[in-house]
Amino acid sequence: MDKELDIVIVEDVPADAEAIVQQLREDGIRFRARRVETRAEFLAALENGPPDVIISDFTLPAFDGLQALRLAQVHAPDAPFLVVTGPRSEAVAVECMKEGADDYILKDTLMRLPSAVLNALRKKAAERERAWAEAALRRSEEQFRVITESTRDLVALVDPAGRFLYANPSYRQRLGLDPAELLGSDALALVHPADRPGFQRAWEQARASHEPLVAEVRLRSRAGAWVHFETLGHWVYDDAGRAQQAVLVSRDITRRKQAEEALRSLPRLIVEAQEAERRRVARELHDSVNQLLSSARFRVQSIEERLQGQDDALWRETLKVQALLARAIDEVRRISRNLRPSELDDLGLMPALRSLCSEFAERTGLRLSVALEEPAQRCSKETELTLYRIVQEALANIAKHAQAKTVEVRLVWQNGAVQAIIRDDGAGFEPQAVLSGRHRGCGMGLLDMRERAAYVGGSCMILSTPGRGTEIVVTVPLEPEPSTVASSREGKRAKKKD
Repeated sequence: MDKELDIVIVEDVPADAEAIVQQLREDGIRFRARRVETRAEFLAALENGPPDVIISDFTLPAFDGLQALRLAQVHAPDAPFLVVTGPRSEAVAVECMKEGADDYILKDTLMRLPSAVLNALRKKAAERERAWAEAALRRSEEQFRVITESTRDLVALVDPAGRFLYANPSYRQRLGLDPAELLGSDALALVHPADRPGFQRAWEQARASHEPLVAEVRLRSRAGAWVHFETLGHWVYDDAGRAQQAVLVSRDITRRKQAEEALRSLPRLIVEAQEAERRRVARELHDSVNQLLSSARFRVQSIEERLQGQDDALWRETLKVQALLARAIDEVRRISRNLRPSELDDLGLMPALRSLCSEFAERTGLRLSVALEEPAQRCSKETELTLYRIVQEALANIAKHAQAKTVEVRLVWQNGAVQAIIRDDGAGFEPQAVLSGRHRGCGMGLLDMRERAAYVGGSCMILSTPGRGTEIVVTVPLEPEPSTVASSREGKRAKKKD
């Protein structure tokens, strides 16, 4: 031992004290010794500074080893206390050991004293270290308790089998669950069945990789409601690298999920508002403006019939007015049909697309190839409207920007989805440049196509190269219209009855 020890020797016989000193020096222990023989001297030595070791004879004239031990336990509790006694006093020395002495040595076996001193010092050091660790653990546990009981997040300790070892009070506040009742239960049982496989995979991956666990899960409350949480977990390992327990901290993200859902539904609300306004305007054009134009045309026709053969110049003007009114009526009908085609509501997607393509070919003079597969049953109104609007927008972009000669429109039903494919051999463009707004043109129309496809759970792929035309592929998962499916089933039942 490198440190010089401060040793207090309680001994009334100087020769015996010298024998103790000599034995310790022979074994290479560095120390300074203070000999005392009375209670007062012993107390003064303790108060002068707690020694590193106390070696005490048991039998003293007015003072004994047991009394010295009790004083040392009060004034120097960390100092090892060794009793040196004669063979006849061994039983008394054993009694001192029971009272808390660290060791005893018989005077005729003093050669054992150095090792006894070193062992006692090591024992005391281990006790101090253990006491410090226990105190630190108590402080850590208290800090953990204060933190976990103060936070609004769910905090849990879970063993490798997934059983609760601890759950903080927030489980009661957030989910209505008693933390005491959760102890020993399966933590995975609280997770929504649809979320369990993914959470379990993340749980095992985190344990194997020693990386944090991050997952979003729904947890069941006592009332049976599912609450969204974001969970962060860390595994705790022993020195051999074995997982001992996991600390899981879960934060309620219900409001965030509601905000995300509101944001996702925003395009749908915009589309619904647009379609409602288009229906209103189309109805106004059809019921009001078109009626007025038709009435005006009828009146002009009546005037034209009266003027025929009387005033040729004026009669020819009435013919021109009739022609203009006829064109105006056709234009109003076209605009009304573009705003909300009656065929789509009355007859479905296929007739509406055929009418749209026919009108496009007639209006633009482009060569148009149309291949529309007939579906087994009518899909949902939202899907029909989405596909119609995307084809309509694609054809409008071709008419305005493509400089194409040939256009192809196809509709394919396969693998539980419907695909609309619109191709042209026009000028083409760089999709990313247009979608990002760096180039003027049909960017907003393309973005609108994508948003509409996403609205019904589909996708819109835009393939184009400058000088090589454009291809737009829209894929939408099929979701049959409930009324159509119901009527189909009822029809089958009726046939069976017949």
